[in-house]
Amino acid sequence: MEPQSFLIVRSDDLVVLATRLSGFEIRDQDPSGRPVLAATGPEATVTVGLPPQAILEQPTAPGFQAAGVVHTASRLSGSGELVFRVPAGTVIELSAAGILGALADGRARLEPTSAIEIPWGLKVAPLARTQGAEVVAEHTDRPVIAPGSGTVALWSMPLRASDATPGDAGLTILPSFVADSGIVAESPFQSPSLDGWRRDIVSSGQNVSAPLATRLELTSLGGSLSAAGTWPSLSWTHETVLGRDQKVDVAAQGTLWPFGFRAVYQEVTTREFVPVHNPQALGCVAGLVKKRTLVITRPLLDGTRTPTFPFDEVEILGREFPLSGTVEPQDRQMFLPGGAAAPVRFPVRCRSGSTDIGFSLPLVFVSDTSPGPSSAVLEEWRPHSTARIAGTHIDMVGAEHRPGDVLEVHALTFSGDDDGRGHRPDVVRFDAVLPALRSLLPGAHDQARTLRYAPQLRSQSDPSTGVEASAAVPEVPFLFDTPSGVPVDFTRNADRSGGLVAPRFSADGISRELGPVPTGVLPGAPDPGAALNSAFGGATLFGFPLASLIDATLAPKPPAIVQRRANDSLFTEMRWEGLRLKAHGAFRARATGPPPELDLFAGCAPATGSPGALEPVTTCSLKNFALVLPPPPMAPLVKLSFDSVTFRRTAGRAPAVTVESPKIEFAGPLKLLQELQTQLEKLIGEHGPTSGVSTTGVTVGYEVGIPKAAAGVFVLQNVTGRMRVVVPFVEKPVTVSLGFASREHPFALTISAFGGGGYADIEISGDNEPRVEISLEFGAMLALDFVVAKAEVHALGGVRFQRHPDGHVELEAFIRIGGSVELLGLITVSLELRVSLTYLDGPPRLFGRATVVIELDLTLYSETVTIDSGTFELIGGSAPEGRMDDLSVAERDASGFEAWQRYRKAFAP
Repeated sequence: MEPQSFLIVRSDDLVVLATRLSGFEIRDQDPSGRPVLAATGPEATVTVGLPPQAILEQPTAPGFQAAGVVHTASRLSGSGELVFRVPAGTVIELSAAGILGALADGRARLEPTSAIEIPWGLKVAPLARTQGAEVVAEHTDRPVIAPGSGTVALWSMPLRASDATPGDAGLTILPSFVADSGIVAESPFQSPSLDGWRRDIVSSGQNVSAPLATRLELTSLGGSLSAAGTWPSLSWTHETVLGRDQKVDVAAQGTLWPFGFRAVYQEVTTREFVPVHNPQALGCVAGLVKKRTLVITRPLLDGTRTPTFPFDEVEILGREFPLSGTVEPQDRQMFLPGGAAAPVRFPVRCRSGSTDIGFSLPLVFVSDTSPGPSSAVLEEWRPHSTARIAGTHIDMVGAEHRPGDVLEVHALTFSGDDDGRGHRPDVVRFDAVLPALRSLLPGAHDQARTLRYAPQLRSQSDPSTGVEASAAVPEVPFLFDTPSGVPVDFTRNADRSGGLVAPRFSADGISRELGPVPTGVLPGAPDPGAALNSAFGGATLFGFPLASLIDATLAPKPPAIVQRRANDSLFTEMRWEGLRLKAHGAFRARATGPPPELDLFAGCAPATGSPGALEPVTTCSLKNFALVLPPPPMAPLVKLSFDSVTFRRTAGRAPAVTVESPKIEFAGPLKLLQELQTQLEKLIGEHGPTSGVSTTGVTVGYEVGIPKAAAGVFVLQNVTGRMRVVVPFVEKPVTVSLGFASREHPFALTISAFGGGGYADIEISGDNEPRVEISLEFGAMLALDFVVAKAEVHALGGVRFQRHPDGHVELEAFIRIGGSVELLGLITVSLELRVSLTYLDGPPRLFGRATVVIELDLTLYSETVTIDSGTFELIGGSAPEGRMDDLSVAERDASGFEAWQRYRKAFAP
């Protein structure tokens, strides 16, 4: 017989069921005259269709109060079917009582293909909890009437296992997914319970273990369910009465990424009385209220230090964090609490050694079923991944405690990774102030710089590389996160780097021993010379390019700029000792002795140093060097050599420069000054140096008078010799100058009846063009005395050579011819002619000037007449012929004629 379908409706106890009988045949009527159906074989089944057993309601957040009637979104579940298998030969009367009676009290067993949508969005198949037991229905076939009152009980169909005990139906339920509600959470309502959880419940229920059900009871008005599932990463408890949720508790086990705190994300929905306020009365409505909470189950993590995470211990300062007032996550298994716009900031404490820091940081919840945050969640989190802290000294390496390991950290940017045992925190980059540079260069390095760990350290942090965590830390564990690096420039504050040397470089990393360094000049560079030129461009030593003086063949290290602790105080030092130098330009090694060398130690202590702290001292010494002019390959004329030049500065005292054993040598055409050299060196040994300090630099020098010195057949008199070293604090080179006499006060040079004078002034200023000015004049003088008359005649010639710092040369040749006559001491007449020719290069010019001076001195009258040709150009002028400057022709003629008339009138009778 074909399957027969019947609708059972009994109004007394609200029975509304749809039934379908398969495997039956019609038999004779029963005594009441109704037809009966008999099961013809073991495959006979009765399928019972039920009305919706669950209602979906939208909950509110805690503390919600309504001012009137509030409508929430709600949905009815789909209908369900229970398939009962009845024994062969079973006879069923075609009535409500007959069909219901055939299914009750274990007369039929429930098939596993049965499915009921309860709770909303999940279909569950009731199964017996123990093997061999069967699921049966336990219900009445007739209405139940209360004695006395006549009240009829609502008909219900409890399902239980055949071995159930009182209070426990002994069932498991196998869930399958139907749908999520799609209802958007909008204030004041939240998303319905189980939204976002159903697939996880289904996955755990099907793949791990089926949830337990202690009650499953079905009615025409809705079902009642008490179910619970506990899995390694998820737990679920559900209480439903007559289709309406009473309590829903869902919790996911996971961690807070990136630190790895164990946590539970919990959503608890309960039915509560929500106050309703209106002008007429105060009432309540039984609504659903959902609370979302993050519970920390392991707040303290130790042993967390890795090569790229400098903290030994991490703690979250809190055990329970309510999330009900924040944006609900779309994915309950992986989300940023609070959302990208207003993330929840969790208080965190980190300990590095004995140093604690505290900050607040958004964290990502990642359930145990997820390997890590998705790219979408990371994009939400990354803008909030930086923790700002008060400047704190932190050992960022934690191995061997080298000076460069401790940095003053102001910000940490975190990330995380999976090391195979769970989530491992990581510091992607951090902002740090370099206290050593800040102390040595106040104001220039107050700003925090962004750094990151070197790739070698990240390899040690990754267990998949096979590198042992105890492997050697690289010499440069930190790299600046800017392509141009960090500028370190002492050229404008040379007094802080020893005066003689002004390091200038761009540091792209921090060395454990040396502090901020240009990594390209560290030992092992493929081209040390090119690396030095690139790294130290603009740096100077004694005014010369620093990179050109450093002997790269010895693989020198850059200067060490670090902080150390001494006597319980932090002490900043810049140290560059034993730096071997080579020749460059005018800078040369001495003819004998060790090669040139630089020793630098610059110390600086905090302004609030503790009592007994070391006094900061800055000392810079340049040893065993010479300055040669002109520089090779030209033949030398002057050579100044020094055992050492030392700059020293201590706290509370003015800087000082000491020059040890200066020696002056003249060669070539200047051998004439050899005796001056000898005399000057003797006097320098007898007289101490003079020194002066200003806001721009330190000057030390010698200035002594040489009364008389022989130079071959020449005799020099009234010579003032001087040598001076100027060490600037500003961006200028060190200057060494040497001079004999001056233009204003030349020395006297005589040989027999001939005489003359001159001066020499030489200045060497680093790698700049030297300034040289030398002037010598020589001639004859003849004097006659006849008692009543005296006469003097002289003829002198000379040359002055001047080389300017810009490289231009000026050469001047001149003659002076003159004489004077004195009669009886009453009348004196003198005449002098001076003619000079001057040559200038760049562009070449040759010009001259002639001057005649006539002087008349009578007893009561004196007059001087000057006749000047003005400047006339022979080469380089714009006019083809010589010309005179200063006065026009008419003016010059008138002036000269007037002077000549005055001269003649003086002799008129």
